[in-house]
Amino acid sequence: MYFENLLKGVSKDLAKEVVSAKIALEKNFNDSTIKRNFIGVVWKLYEYLCRNITEDYEIEKRLFLRFGLLEPKYLSTSDVQKIRKIPFVEEVENVFYVDEWLLAVKNGKINPSSYLETIEQPRVLTSNVSSFTKAFEEKISERKKYEKEVLEIVKNISFEDKPYNKAVLSLIDQAIERLKKLKQLDREVEILYNQIEDLEKKQLSDEKIENKKEFTEYMVIKQMLNKSVGRLGNRFLVLSSIFLTNAFMLTKEVLKNKIEEVEKIDYKIFQRSIKGVNIRFLPYFIIVPGYGDYGFCWEPFEGLNFLSGRGRVVIPMFPKNLDIAILRALGDYRWKVSKELSFGHWMEEGLTGEFYNYMLDNKIKERPDEYFLKNYILWILKESKGVQKLEKEVREIFWRYLEFPEDIKIKLSNLSYVYKNLYEKDKRRKRR
Repeated sequence: MYFENLLKGVSKDLAKEVVSAKIALEKNFNDSTIKRNFIGVVWKLYEYLCRNITEDYEIEKRLFLRFGLLEPKYLSTSDVQKIRKIPFVEEVENVFYVDEWLLAVKNGKINPSSYLETIEQPRVLTSNVSSFTKAFEEKISERKKYEKEVLEIVKNISFEDKPYNKAVLSLIDQAIERLKKLKQLDREVEILYNQIEDLEKKQLSDEKIENKKEFTEYMVIKQMLNKSVGRLGNRFLVLSSIFLTNAFMLTKEVLKNKIEEVEKIDYKIFQRSIKGVNIRFLPYFIIVPGYGDYGFCWEPFEGLNFLSGRGRVVIPMFPKNLDIAILRALGDYRWKVSKELSFGHWMEEGLTGEFYNYMLDNKIKERPDEYFLKNYILWILKESKGVQKLEKEVREIFWRYLEFPEDIKIKLSNLSYVYKNLYEKDKRRKRR
């Protein structure tokens, strides 16, 4: 019944092709020609369902788009139980399964992604207000805290016809310190307030234009799936226990926890500075089905919208090594954000410039982004724990541009002279 519901409403010719390829594969799974034909037909079905997705899709269609679940009998009992335990509806900030992502784009909640066929065409620069609003609310809350503190201090100052004693002078110093902080916070509140106002106006204008656009996101998803698998990877899209070599599958909750773990080490990875105000600005994360091993950043920003456009980070659901797939994706995001923000000078300055010139000086022939990813993974997994795996020059570059939080830096400086030396240089540089 599951398979029949999945094909309900699918064009007759395609449905017939899928049934025929499925029967042939079940009779002779090891025949390479039959398997290759089955893979091609399944991809055709997947693209068809992506292109025509609606809110009232049968649950079977949604599960196929989300997990690659074509036929439950291809799974062991334990794997079926794992799938059943995953909540169908689960709100996790900026994390989507493929079916959810397609609906969000189709309904105009999210801006379409760039894709290869139209990447050079002019793009509408839409704005995302939520992170600015969140930062604004946090700043208002912080400002209220300081306002209360100032009022409490003033209450404790006794006004008498004689010079203030040391205790009162100390209170006045405290009040002055907090008033300075209040002034700074108010400036940040004003910047964010004006930014939100501008973005809301721009968003209304962009939405009118976006409503006229043709739905093309299904093409992007196809390219994302291909890229996660790689040229030599397993293109068998259908979920089957035969290929589930990892005990874990990537769910929204798992991804959220993994991202938070990395953010404790690379704490500036999602920071964006808007007129001197730092806010946490998460990209969108899209979990794609299949047995790919490559997480990656599809685009670091929405088109050319460097100010408020969220990037897209793609991570496969069933990689052999989940941690590495996620770190590859986050490292790729780090690299591409830095590269884009250098505005054409990526080989000369900043993180990408210094790293690229290190490679030139040492005659390293690998692709800069791939070599960076290898080092980024070691930086997060090993160097953050005091296990020295990077070359001295790379460590120095990362220490400066991918800096650890203060507590990790202090801990490392107590472990080894190598880190202590970097920490001392760091402090001297910040004092200048």
